[in-house]
Amino acid sequence: MSKTRWNKADRPDVTPEEMYRIAESVCERTLNDPGISEKLLKSNLVLQFKYHDHERWGEDVMPEITVVCTEEPIRIITGPNDVNPTIVMTMEAFTAHLFWMEKLQLMSAITRGQIKAKGPIPKAMRLLPLLKPFYRNYREVLTDMGRQDLLDFPPD
Repeated sequence: MSKTRWNKADRPDVTPEEMYRIAESVCERTLNDPGISEKLLKSNLVLQFKYHDHERWGEDVMPEITVVCTEEPIRIITGPNDVNPTIVMTMEAFTAHLFWMEKLQLMSAITRGQIKAKGPIPKAMRLLPLLKPFYRNYREVLTDMGRQDLLDFPPD
């Protein structure tokens, strides 16, 4: 395995509010595809993603994104809520960026502790084939937002 050629401290800054806008836009674009929505609904899962960036946001700031795939239409909830998740994934915001840029594999990130996962992880793994349009739409949303800095980081 090659050594990292970039320094995490050089990562572009993203605020929790920007994270929410990015997540909502990516989900909106992706869930407009009835085939994707249908497959996610069949999972009957509630996925919750919790992000942190202690260095830049402080210890007490942890944005949450909850994806409710138990009823139509699928709901995306940003911020703390009372929905009981089936699976919770907690990670550094930068780890999420690496994942959506396809620079990080989910299972290896969980194994290395970069992503803390609670719940029936095998059920979440079955959703991995559905992620291709999310990856594409993540890049498109960043482009539309003028976030070339995020698209360029980390450098290849």
